[in-house]
Amino acid sequence: MRILLLIDNLGSGGAQKQIVTLARLLKESNHSVEFLTYNEGDFFADSVKKENIFINKTVTSSYLSRIIQVRNFIRKKKYDAVISFMDTPNFLNCISAIGGKSWKVITSERSNNCLAFNSFKGKIFRMTQRFSDIIVCNSENSRKMWEKNSPRHLNKLITIYNPVILPVITASYIPKLNGKFNIVVAASYSSVKNPDGLISALRMLSPEEKMKINIEWYGRKEITRGNTSVYDNALKQIKKYNLEGIIQLKGETKDIANIMFKADAVGLFSRFEGLPNAVCEAMMMGKPILMTKVSDFNTLVDESNGFLCDCDDTESIKNILISSSNLTIEKLISLGKKSEIKAQKLFSPSNLVVRWNTVLK
Repeated sequence: MRILLLIDNLGSGGAQKQIVTLARLLKESNHSVEFLTYNEGDFFADSVKKENIFINKTVTSSYLSRIIQVRNFIRKKKYDAVISFMDTPNFLNCISAIGGKSWKVITSERSNNCLAFNSFKGKIFRMTQRFSDIIVCNSENSRKMWEKNSPRHLNKLITIYNPVILPVITASYIPKLNGKFNIVVAASYSSVKNPDGLISALRMLSPEEKMKINIEWYGRKEITRGNTSVYDNALKQIKKYNLEGIIQLKGETKDIANIMFKADAVGLFSRFEGLPNAVCEAMMMGKPILMTKVSDFNTLVDESNGFLCDCDDTESIKNILISSSNLTIEKLISLGKKSEIKAQKLFSPSNLVVRWNTVLK
């Protein structure tokens, strides 16, 4: 089949990483695959080009011009299917189908923010989903959100987890390196990812408890209203409360897999999530997980492979930091093995690409 993958850009976001992984798997299934993007952002561009997958671009600052250009592009090409990730690409995908189509329109829900359904923009976007043939959700929680808020699309909904393909790991793991419980967080610096909640929890630790923990947060600085206020405020709070020796804020990196592998655990403290890439990948590499009760948390994490907390309860976050930092090395390794077993069942690429090929038929 000839397939177009539509997304805003190939920046370092979670949805971008997921669609790039899907592109690779579909190409390995002997499909012809191309991308269409409309914003700047090339973090994953090199990896796409290495797979000999062509990237089409249509960049304009005008929303109307974007709609026209994307619609004309799709309608002039003879694709068998167009798969879009994220709200605006889904909207553009559906708008392009108005007036009749010969291709399959597949939209994909990557978020768990139910508030989006109630906004004016969200309502307009959801209305256009009538032109979608299938809505692929990447978590059961997301599918249930659609069932509740948009029941007219019930017969289009399907859940397919994100496949996880780990790069070659060259790092070595040394449990509790430097006598610390080392946690890695891989998430953008945005309010949704809740860096303020984590920092508030760290402030509540006793001096002795702080000495046991080291956290490295890796991600891009989200620009909100023209500035990077979330990152800037987090850095300010860290300095104000002398937490520099406990948590370090770092930039986005293409070597995140090796960095997570060297850690004792991977953390996620978000308020909303679709299906978090960092958690899925960390589980696949055998890491204990510390996460808030977002997405399919009850499937991903239980007492056998990690710890759960509430995003808006700093006491809850503090408690899992204390509990996890007190684990023995033997218990850490045991939790990690259980994570890997879960991940192999949930995120195996060979199983999930079969499901995507079924959707494409």
